[in-house]
Amino acid sequence: MTAHLDSFQSLTASQVYQSTFLSHASSLSSSQVRYPIEVSFCDQEMIQLAYLLRLLRQASEQNRWIMFIGEDALLDRNLLKSAGIDINKVLLLKKKNGQSAQELMAKALHMGNCSAVITSGNIHEYCNPTIHDAAIHGNAMAFIINRKHQPASRLH
Repeated sequence: MTAHLDSFQSLTASQVYQSTFLSHASSLSSSQVRYPIEVSFCDQEMIQLAYLLRLLRQASEQNRWIMFIGEDALLDRNLLKSAGIDINKVLLLKKKNGQSAQELMAKALHMGNCSAVITSGNIHEYCNPTIHDAAIHGNAMAFIINRKHQPASRLH
């Protein structure tokens, strides 16, 4: 069972971006990436957010949607615009009672209408064959945002 779970380990946004940079690919292919992609950031460490924005800019160049599932996953509109992301291609899907974010993400990925689907939560809840296969089938990127809340460092 452990070996099976290990095959669905996540990557970080920086690892995905760097692998596309090293391969000199201007766009991503879902066969090149393992899903889901974890994006962890806090006030002190915003580098993962920068990589996410670069990947979303690439996704925005496709003639498909960028979907955020739940308002807690949505990034600031001005931040998206300043990163070069076409705001007209951004959708927000609000979670409804009885539907899990995992189910919504799998459906959105599988449909193929989105170049990227972003939600927030614990990455381990999304590391499964359903999400992975849906991302491959829909040729889309699956991002899980984990906003780390760390106390600010104190100087003495």
